[in-house]
Amino acid sequence: MRTIIIASLLVSIAGCGMNDQPSQKANTNWEFLGNSSEMQHSSELKSIDKETVASLGLAWWVDLPVSDGLVGNPLIKDGIVFQGAPNGQIIANDVKTGKLIWNFQDDNAQQGSSFAGYWGRRFNRGVALSGSNVIIASGDCRLIAVDQRTGKKVWEATSCDSADMYAITAAPRVGNGLVFTGNACLDTGMTRGYVDAFDEKSGDHRWRFYTVPDDPSKPQSALYENAAKTWGKDWYSKSHGCGSAWDAMTYDPQLNLLYVGVGGPAPFDPSKRGEEAGDELFTNSIVALDASTGEYKWHFKQTPQDAWNYDSSVGIMVANITVAGQSKRVVLSVPKSGFAYALDAQTGKFISGGAYVPMEWASGLDANGRPVMRPEGQYWLNSSKSYMQLPNGLGAHGWEALAFNPDDETVFIPAMSQPTLVKDDPDSALGGQSFEPVQRSADGKYETYGETVAWDVRKNAVKWRSRLPMPTNGGLLHTAGGLVFQGTGDGRLQVLDDATGKTLWSHEIGGAVRAAPSTVMVDGEQYVLLATGTGTAAATGSLNSDSASAPRARTTPRLLAFKVGGTKEYPPFAQLQKVPAPLTPRQPEEMTAIGKQLFEGSACIECHGLHGNAAGGRVPNLIYAPPPSYEFFESVVRQGLLSKGGGGMPAFADFSDDQLKAIFAYLINQAWDAHEGKGPVEGTR
Repeated sequence: MRTIIIASLLVSIAGCGMNDQPSQKANTNWEFLGNSSEMQHSSELKSIDKETVASLGLAWWVDLPVSDGLVGNPLIKDGIVFQGAPNGQIIANDVKTGKLIWNFQDDNAQQGSSFAGYWGRRFNRGVALSGSNVIIASGDCRLIAVDQRTGKKVWEATSCDSADMYAITAAPRVGNGLVFTGNACLDTGMTRGYVDAFDEKSGDHRWRFYTVPDDPSKPQSALYENAAKTWGKDWYSKSHGCGSAWDAMTYDPQLNLLYVGVGGPAPFDPSKRGEEAGDELFTNSIVALDASTGEYKWHFKQTPQDAWNYDSSVGIMVANITVAGQSKRVVLSVPKSGFAYALDAQTGKFISGGAYVPMEWASGLDANGRPVMRPEGQYWLNSSKSYMQLPNGLGAHGWEALAFNPDDETVFIPAMSQPTLVKDDPDSALGGQSFEPVQRSADGKYETYGETVAWDVRKNAVKWRSRLPMPTNGGLLHTAGGLVFQGTGDGRLQVLDDATGKTLWSHEIGGAVRAAPSTVMVDGEQYVLLATGTGTAAATGSLNSDSASAPRARTTPRLLAFKVGGTKEYPPFAQLQKVPAPLTPRQPEEMTAIGKQLFEGSACIECHGLHGNAAGGRVPNLIYAPPPSYEFFESVVRQGLLSKGGGGMPAFADFSDDQLKAIFAYLINQAWDAHEGKGPVEGTR
């Protein structure tokens, strides 16, 4: 009897020990973007560590019933993986097998949408879980709540009017019983940005905060009266400000604050905004709001007089760090500008910050965290000279997820170097300037590449860098096993040592990655889940496809799950096919240059990509499949032939015959060049 009792006690003690170690729990969840409302993309799981990662393998993979490669962080709750797709689509899969459980498709698109509303339905960066619902932004200004178990719609709420220049492409954020969302103006300056809060159970509207002031001729609160003074002379006749809250929002459960990253003023060219403008508040700022009421608490300006699209609506997390020997609650912000910041979460006061990548526009930060601008930074005032723009308009860091190691207070950044030579060009359709990407300069000073950067917050210094061949890659995941996981644009999953940046494991996984991985325990085994494919659920997946995905990695959308000892065969890459001969003969070359300017200077590139070679999804690659005839092209572009039912390309009636014929000529000749193996554009399906 004594032996039985002792054995029972040993089993009980061992069981308690397993429950005390998060990495040993039988099952866990990943219910928030970044695994918590603080957006740290960090996990306490450590079954996969620096030793066991050598045995990492594929547990399962499945094709997803969507057109565009997904970019959102997969959320996992009670054994179900939830992912968002463009057009308000939500997919639920079994976490252990990948089997499809349900597939919600939105059939309530707003009619009469502007280009922004149409454009927004093409993209999605994830979902939120709240209570028993999963919530998605439809793209055309609506939030939709769906039951997590059944996939049935619970409520729908409208945040903006897609008939105006508004769209929503970000994943909603949740906290304190509310759902938070912002919007995008497509950098037009035609609308006034804001943030909305809705009741998580009913979808009822609770509050709104505007990110920029209203018409200065109208009465408004003292907050906006003071903000309007920073916009210069006669600003409202030129721009309604924009200030898109298009992605970064982070809820702080300790302080009940919502930190909002606000986009830049629009248009980009300062000469088209107010004269003698100041900070143009609250653009390019981190703004803290009372999460219950939307009341303004503080702001921190990051990029004054922005002419580069270095906005702040990316990369915000909340953490406790050591400052002067004391623990302090901080906002860690990594905007597009190339600087990283630590701000006091209660007051917004600048604590520390610095450059994490090389840059040309500024030389550093002053004692208050304001950028010290180089003369070259004022390029709009010196347009008669060519200059190197670094970072370029896509930034040194985009919306891709940061990760954090709370033990040594290190932020891991998916960074980009894409130097662009800007020249004064009065004939250019792009605001009188031409832009030439630089793969590698003759002196080796400038080069296009991607990087994973470890920024030590306590020392305010870069700890290590890990180079990647492509500039645009996936978001990051840090685990207590001492690992940093990241998918890449050329179709690999790599695992880095969090202390040194050394690659511990890497494998081709059959598709490009923009999403961040998630990790959970499934029946006592640690799984890492990752979405792959074309990455076209994000705008840059098509707009800048050559930088965001290797041609062979532009595969059908998939969800992959990895574990130690996984033996599943990896999915294949795409089969590259020769570009077929266009059905239309070559067009007059004198029309091609005009067509190129018109194509690149219009909304065409927003969906079809910079060269017409979108990476796939619901938008055709115009290099591989150019229009079969001018008559068909004209009926699609100007008459909206494919817009019937709201699913295809809307009409663009403003093009003249000569303009449309020039664009047609450019596309046809691009396709012929690719077919004959000439020119820089590679056409792939």
